[in-house]
Amino acid sequence: MSPEENKAIVANYLEQAWGKGDWAVAEEVVADDVVFHDQIREGDLPAGREGMREAMRRISTGLPDFTMDVHELIAEGDFVVIRWSSTGTHNGFFNGFPATGRSVTLESISIVRLKDGRIVEGWQEADQFGAARQLGMLPKGNMPKPMAWLVVKGIRLKDRLSRRGRTA
Repeated sequence: MSPEENKAIVANYLEQAWGKGDWAVAEEVVADDVVFHDQIREGDLPAGREGMREAMRRISTGLPDFTMDVHELIAEGDFVVIRWSSTGTHNGFFNGFPATGRSVTLESISIVRLKDGRIVEGWQEADQFGAARQLGMLPKGNMPKPMAWLVVKGIRLKDRLSRRGRTA
């Protein structure tokens, strides 16, 4: 498929599946054995399309008024890059935290690879620290050095344990 066709597929998927919660569109566009290189792969979610479905369920539960705005769609070959933001009110349990009632805006960049008109692989980077600050889970401004040290040590420990097949 052409880059323009891939962009159209991804744009429709984002608008319908993520924007309107239409799971049928995701079923059509996302391959059963899709591989994600982000929170779905690294978290406690199942692999493949089932993990994406669970992520969608968690977002709609934790942020029931979730909206997504796509700012850029760039395509090259089988890849589509998306710069997007989402907003919502933290009115339900989400990412291990009870509802705060606060609004949050999350800035993200995603890359997806398509094959024969279906999403087969994806990467995502999101400003999770910014979201945590907006929800009152981290202090605003510069992080105190002892806290930054603990965060870095925790991440390194999690990485070492995951390489050994254990969880933190």
